Amino acid sequence: MMSFYLNHIDEIVLILCLVFTFINTIRLVRRATVPVRKVPAYFVVFGATAIATFIGGGHLFEISYRAIERAINGTFVYDYRFYSLILMGMVLLSLSMRMLREIGAWFRGIPGSQRSAIKTALLIIVISAPTGVFTPIGYVPSIGCAITLLFFPFAVRKRVADVREDVVVW
Repeated sequence: MMSFYLNHIDEIVLILCLVFTFINTIRLVRRATVPVRKVPAYFVVFGATAIATFIGGGHLFEISYRAIERAINGTFVYDYRFYSLILMGMVLLSLSMRMLREIGAWFRGIPGSQRSAIKTALLIIVISAPTGVFTPIGYVPSIGCAITLLFFPFAVRKRVADVREDVVVW
């Protein structure tokens, strides 16, 4: 079973990513207090959920499994490479969970949460994009955030009551 998982980890994590994004979108849209467009909301939620799934289900699981395997064989070495791989994974996982929380707050109409979600997405891009120089998979969190940011303007509809034409501010 473990060899099947390790041989097909990319496909498994991709399917989990799509399923978890669908579930998170349904959950967040049902709790929304502002009018939310469902298809753009899926792509807004996709970035945060994809990062959490790829990092949690792929990266951190793989690193931990290999470390345990080496510890059992007596060849495990705790070095800066291992530390940095775990640390980067935990940082990106934490930021993606924060972004998902902020997106949910934005859908519930909490002021400032949209700006916070955008700042978190930009922070993930700043942290993860330079790693693409070392390995192309390092661009994946940045691509997820780019998809999220691309669909941000289309996810929440403006309420008619929010648009007031009779008030002019000079």
